[in-house]
Amino acid sequence: MKLINTAAAALMGATCIASAGLAKDCAAPLRQPATEKLMELVVSDTVLKYQLEQSIALGQRINGDPMTNPVASLEDYYHFIDALVTYNPQNIMTGTLNGQTRVSMDGKNYCNWNILDILAYSYFLVDRQLTTDPRGQIQFANDKFGEWMRDIAVEWGNYLETPASAINVPDFTSDPNYATWTSASDPGTSPWYCPPEGGYDTFQAFFTREFCAATFPNGSRPVQGYDDPRTVVAIGDSTSAGRWPISEDGKLVTTYDGVAQSGRVIKGQLYSDVHDFILGGEGETVIESFGSIDPTLFDGGTWTHQFLNVNNYHRLHVPVAGKIVYLKHLQSAVRMKSGWSQAIGEGEVSFYDPRDTADWQFGQTRMVIGIDTGEPHGVVVISPMGMAQVSGIQKRQWVIENAQALKGQEFANFAFGGSDFVVMFEKKAGFVLTVDVLPEEAPGAGVNYTGSLQGEKYGCFGGDPGCSAIPGAANQPPPIPADQ
Repeated sequence: MKLINTAAAALMGATCIASAGLAKDCAAPLRQPATEKLMELVVSDTVLKYQLEQSIALGQRINGDPMTNPVASLEDYYHFIDALVTYNPQNIMTGTLNGQTRVSMDGKNYCNWNILDILAYSYFLVDRQLTTDPRGQIQFANDKFGEWMRDIAVEWGNYLETPASAINVPDFTSDPNYATWTSASDPGTSPWYCPPEGGYDTFQAFFTREFCAATFPNGSRPVQGYDDPRTVVAIGDSTSAGRWPISEDGKLVTTYDGVAQSGRVIKGQLYSDVHDFILGGEGETVIESFGSIDPTLFDGGTWTHQFLNVNNYHRLHVPVAGKIVYLKHLQSAVRMKSGWSQAIGEGEVSFYDPRDTADWQFGQTRMVIGIDTGEPHGVVVISPMGMAQVSGIQKRQWVIENAQALKGQEFANFAFGGSDFVVMFEKKAGFVLTVDVLPEEAPGAGVNYTGSLQGEKYGCFGGDPGCSAIPGAANQPPPIPADQ
């Protein structure tokens, strides 16, 4: 990818050494091309100016602390964008969430913010409910602003593929939460990746790190139920957000809960078109396409959704075996839902919370792949979703029409960003989600699932949760470089 030279020059001046704490102020970055473009949009679009000002104001009503919400005006927002596209990912030890994810926010010293905090905050600022329309956030309400958000995602993604972006990678590789994953079947006592000699050349190379060949010689974790066609496995180290029924006319129905500009809570239902999700909707650009699929196959079926956090493994593996019959890579929006979670008890930490609801998968950049498993379970759609600051979804060369996909086979990876995965099943598949549920409820979701490792049993066909979890990895191909 081509780096914008003016941004690269400013990035070098914006970096401060902060891994040992927050003692130093960050150097102010130069005004960036992305910021100048936004300023031009604001001048030419008074509605956008009003929307931004109102979204920022409502954010201040939710959290008025300048150390954790320093953007209180349009000028503050311009300064934030300058810092965002010149940000070197940080992993500073100042506070931890649930003993794992590091939390760091330092007012307008954005180089002292941790990576997930600044990413989630960037969407909190534009995720305020401005109207009573179910999609009343500025991310949905203003198309030009949505296009601009894509531009800054790409600009930041370009930078993360340069050597300068690797300056703080040692802070990540020394953090066990980026090397291990805890689940019921794997306590995470040993690292799953092996840094190359001399370290990672770019932050993107670290973010897309592969399994250690010495530990996983087949390029995959052991695939549970490999020989049982009823078993569906997790596509990557991820957390389930749940399962939802698809209506008989192809709509995903989800509950809706938002707060309007007036502060009034809005509740109801939101209907999203599964057919458009599969085939592409108005205004979405087709990057690559082959094969065909009848979207009505999924009427009355099941929609599932998995979330990958910033510290997770970000390569993707096939959850079922079958023949690839369809692919459509769609470029659309780069949105994310984000709220503020205020600490209320001793030992708790406040943080910006990416709230991963099913309806926010619609209108996102995505790769939709159809896999025909044959009878009796039919076609399964798998769809990696580029959310937030994602510069691409990169598929492997073997993913072509009529190729045979093996369960657990690596087929793509995310570039940097928040990322999700949707899997859809036909009604006749009788899919049952088998992931364990934690006793405490998840904020806004109601159900809190345990994490899943790539290759672990995720669910079963046929309505019976008793499908096999016996691991196997027969004939798995070796790891494939991310650029192939």
